[in-house]
Amino acid sequence: MRLGEEQLSARASLDALQERISIGGGGGGIYLWGGVGRGKTMLMDAFYDSVSVSKRRIHFHQFFADLHTRAHSLGSMGEALNQVVDGIRLLCFDEFHIDDVADALFMTRILETIVAQHVTVVVTSNVPPNELLPNPLFHEQFVPSIELIEKVWDVIELGGAVDYRTLREPRERDRRFASGTFHSDPETVDRRGEPVELAVGSRTLMCSAIRDRAVWFDFDVLCGGSTSAADYLDLVTRFDEWVIHGVPILCTATEFAVRRFGNVVDVLYDADVRLTLFADGDLDDVAGNLREVPGLARLFSRLSLLQPMGVKVRSEQ
Repeated sequence: MRLGEEQLSARASLDALQERISIGGGGGGIYLWGGVGRGKTMLMDAFYDSVSVSKRRIHFHQFFADLHTRAHSLGSMGEALNQVVDGIRLLCFDEFHIDDVADALFMTRILETIVAQHVTVVVTSNVPPNELLPNPLFHEQFVPSIELIEKVWDVIELGGAVDYRTLREPRERDRRFASGTFHSDPETVDRRGEPVELAVGSRTLMCSAIRDRAVWFDFDVLCGGSTSAADYLDLVTRFDEWVIHGVPILCTATEFAVRRFGNVVDVLYDADVRLTLFADGDLDDVAGNLREVPGLARLFSRLSLLQPMGVKVRSEQ
């Protein structure tokens, strides 16, 4: 695959970091950010495969879920953090983002632990560090952590005119996630069966129906309540086909519901499960002008892999 000038420059920085790690250097790292489809994950994965040290590559959602599970088991967030990075020389985060103030508080402690233990870090993100935790009510609380990121890691913007998603299109279309469909019918999809209560962690969540390893959810139930990425990670181990119905035009939903929807799609995409959506319009209508927002740009990109369907499909009873 032919890389552009900015991708080549970023790869040179990653190669230099790989060389430093190979001769025993530790700490520091690279914060690689840019728009959707610029090749961030591609470059990070190639770097990760080239490094022969104790290492871990993980999606940001999975990292937080793992951390919370360990903290609950150990009874201490500090001990959980130490355990997560114990013996690790390289930690790679994919899709680094901080949208929630609770995550910001945890991330502050994570950063301090990583720096103290001289773990080298490479992250990919859609936003520069100073746009993390963008909510103006809480942003100032995270500024010290942003300053630490900018001090310890090399911040590299990855731009360029090439959208590498289009170059990977055949591979993307081979994924099970991309075998799903996007139905732009405003009516609610027919359920297969009766609603079922699912135990998720310490709570219950009502799904519209279950058949074998397929599950149906109403958007408002799945994204409008207090669910979290950890819940979606739990559920995706149980169901490898999801149907989400009642997806609204996103500008009419709450900020929290839209964020949760983005998290759901992230988890399903990474797990490569089949997703079928029934929405109040086509993808352009549903996303609207919100698709230029960094987090939603990734959501729009992933939903665009689904096959558009304009006619409602009736389910078997």
